Amino acid sequence: MLGPIAWLALAAGLQMLGALLFFRAPVDLILIFTGAAITFSVYLLNRFTDNEDSYNYPEQKMFFQQKPALIGIPILLIAISFFLLAISGRLVTWHVILIIFGILYSVSVIPFVRNKSLCFVRLKDILFVKNLAVSLLWGITPFALAASQKFSVMPAKFDLFVVATAFCLTSLINTASCDVRDVEGDRHAGVLTLATRFGQKFTAIFLLSLGAIGCCVVEINYLSGNVSRTAAILFFINIAWTGVVAAPLYLKYLKLPKSYSEPLIDSQFVMNGLSLIVLALYV
Repeated sequence: MLGPIAWLALAAGLQMLGALLFFRAPVDLILIFTGAAITFSVYLLNRFTDNEDSYNYPEQKMFFQQKPALIGIPILLIAISFFLLAISGRLVTWHVILIIFGILYSVSVIPFVRNKSLCFVRLKDILFVKNLAVSLLWGITPFALAASQKFSVMPAKFDLFVVATAFCLTSLINTASCDVRDVEGDRHAGVLTLATRFGQKFTAIFLLSLGAIGCCVVEINYLSGNVSRTAAILFFINIAWTGVVAAPLYLKYLKLPKSYSEPLIDSQFVMNGLSLIVLALYV
């Protein structure tokens, strides 16, 4: 039950390492550890608040309902992370933003008017806002934290933009595709997603179009000499990998059990980190 969350935490650590190398900053174990710990905490907290799991993954929902003491883990990890960051002088505004959005993502504290009445919702409950939030947090966080280090060196502007866009776009495709997998439970729970609102076919076409447009823009800028070959290759590889691992969620004859499909599609986050490490070491 904790394996998929640990997988995402590993991905966050790899992305942080890659960003530090990309910015020519010293490898900082505190930033890497706290980045992984905060990511683990946010997704573990989400396990306790995902009511739609009662339909999508009842065994997972039951597991966390029966072990309420586990909720102390994210609280402890966040406290330790902030303590380490504060005493080492590494705590920056983006860490606070990361935690706030992590809480808003999982906990119903946002006032919202629905059917002419006031209620409280999570970011996950607002159509497409959830996808954008996940996309921007995964896409910006490693670069924002790496850039905050005093010994960092700013990479080529267009290369940075292309790499950060690759992270944002692949994260958006990932999270919207996962909603396709969970569409039945989300409908029962009343959670609005692209898949529940517009259907699986629209979601697939929309995400394919975003990926294709992104590739065309990067190709044009590469041919114009604005983007380096390595940055362009990273973009294309990550977009392609995201499409490959998302395919089983859309094609019935490729359907996989959740125990396989979840780590497979989340390997996209790991791939982003590994490709950035290779890019940083190559250029």
